[in-house]
Amino acid sequence: MKYQAIGAALACLLGSAIAEDGKPTQPVTVYVGHVPGGTTDIVMRQLTTLMQPKFPAGLIVMNRPGAGGVTALSALTQAKPDGYQFLLAPNSNVALSPQVLKTPFKNPDDVEYVAEVTSFSPVLVVPSASQYKTLAQLVSDAKKESVSKVSVGFPGVSTFSQFSVQSLAKMSGASLIEVPFTGWGQGGPQLLGGQVSAAIAQPTDIAPQVKAGTLRVLASFSEERQTGLPEVPTAKEQGFPVSVGVRYMMLAHKNTPKQAISYMHDALKAAMDTPQFRELAKNGAMEVTYRDGASAKAQTWADYRKASEMLKQVK
Repeated sequence: MKYQAIGAALACLLGSAIAEDGKPTQPVTVYVGHVPGGTTDIVMRQLTTLMQPKFPAGLIVMNRPGAGGVTALSALTQAKPDGYQFLLAPNSNVALSPQVLKTPFKNPDDVEYVAEVTSFSPVLVVPSASQYKTLAQLVSDAKKESVSKVSVGFPGVSTFSQFSVQSLAKMSGASLIEVPFTGWGQGGPQLLGGQVSAAIAQPTDIAPQVKAGTLRVLASFSEERQTGLPEVPTAKEQGFPVSVGVRYMMLAHKNTPKQAISYMHDALKAAMDTPQFRELAKNGAMEVTYRDGASAKAQTWADYRKASEMLKQVK
């Protein structure tokens, strides 16, 4: 009986071990820190479909929303680093959140980077029936009222989307009411239902409604006009130099076995290079911006330092 118990425990241990080539022997879970149907979820599910042949034991997407993605990243950094858990997350979770929230991770060194996947900048949108035709009109209205009635929704706290609102308010002197959403699934109906005046959104989330004519994009919070939205002026062009870049990265626990990181990296890179994924990115006004793990980490540190400076400006 004693030897049988030892054998069973050893079999269990070996069954979950990562092979020398990094190929998993059991299902791998990739967490998404946002609700189903949002940009992160759409991107990861497409990648999962394309990567599935590389993971015969299974590749599972699990949504774990909360605190703009921080809940999922916190769980990842405290999970067992066995090579069976990954997370697709925006750079704000690592570069901004630990500077404004109490988190178990403190800076970009506290996670492992597999690769950067896509990038874009958030945009400011209003219903097509809105009185606001330009960003300047919205800001002007928000400055007129002694108690502002101009509200702006955004997906998640401690995100670059929220930061865009705060920076715009600080720079312009406008009084903007902040309304956090759990995601576009909640924010879209509130915007179209008139519960908020405007919203910060990811280009992928609003592309169908912009095409259908139900939403109008007032500004892009990018340094230059986004390739996928060439007709949309930047906030900077309109006299409000607010720009933030959102980058989606595949992350893992910092002590994850190197062979597991390498295996996921190669499968991810191959999926990113497919016509199907590039078409998804194009339709969602995103750029496919591959960076390997080391480069993604270096860029995240640059984002961290930039966010630190920007936080000083909005205080």
